[in-house]
Amino acid sequence: MNKILLVDCSLKVTQEITGLLDKGETILSEPFDKKRSLDDFKIIILEASENLNDILEKVKKLRKACKFKNVPIILIGHGEDICLERQFVLAGATEVLSLFESPAACRQILQGHLIPSRQPLEEEMKYLKPFIEGTQNVMMTMAGMEAELKEIYFNNELRIFGDVSGVIGFSGSAGGNAVITFYWNLAREIILQMAGMSEDEPNLEMIHDGVGELINMISGSAKKALVGTPYHFQLSIPSVVVGSGHTIGHPDNSSVAVLLFNVKCEPFVIMVSIVPTNHKE
Repeated sequence: MNKILLVDCSLKVTQEITGLLDKGETILSEPFDKKRSLDDFKIIILEASENLNDILEKVKKLRKACKFKNVPIILIGHGEDICLERQFVLAGATEVLSLFESPAACRQILQGHLIPSRQPLEEEMKYLKPFIEGTQNVMMTMAGMEAELKEIYFNNELRIFGDVSGVIGFSGSAGGNAVITFYWNLAREIILQMAGMSEDEPNLEMIHDGVGELINMISGSAKKALVGTPYHFQLSIPSVVVGSGHTIGHPDNSSVAVLLFNVKCEPFVIMVSIVPTNHKE
């Protein structure tokens, strides 16, 4: 049974959404300021208010509370709110809907978001397993931290809602890239452990370089494991992107696997997209 969370939704919107969804869905309606875990919800629906900054802040906080899980955040807009869709999407909303213009279309969209994410195919696990093991080994060896794999899902979304990402490209027998993304506090803690430093010592440049080195080491480990397979690659020089909502490009015709890990109950993700150079449509 799917659980759907309505946040700050009026009675009218709640009734409309209830009418659009199947009777088997569990719908909870709660105020934004109620403390809750979002782990079990399949969709989060937030009704827009008159205060634009207030809406944007709520969307950002809800997105961060999802902890990199593939949870759609749907904003129910009214009139001019729809014109501000780009700002809401950049803040973390999946899309903006108006329930009262096309209920049938809204129903189709909501039902589409309830379709479960597909599981990785056996062939895809051939290149994902080395990244999983590489991530766990590097975290333990370099930082003394256990990285627990929580989930794998596929998402071609270019936006990333962490604070800092390390990116490395692949070429040769296979092309693509790998991305590691953290929220700032966890990145800082891991780099501290790697460098054996106290809390007041690391600076932005050190964390920046450390995140780049992490994705370099993880990808280097995976590269060794993939020698002799169609997924073997050569590595580019890693780069680092800072700022919530930044975008990362992936190769055309590639499936982007998102590997969700926890370290000390804090999440981070590795995104992997690999396409053998002899790949045929």
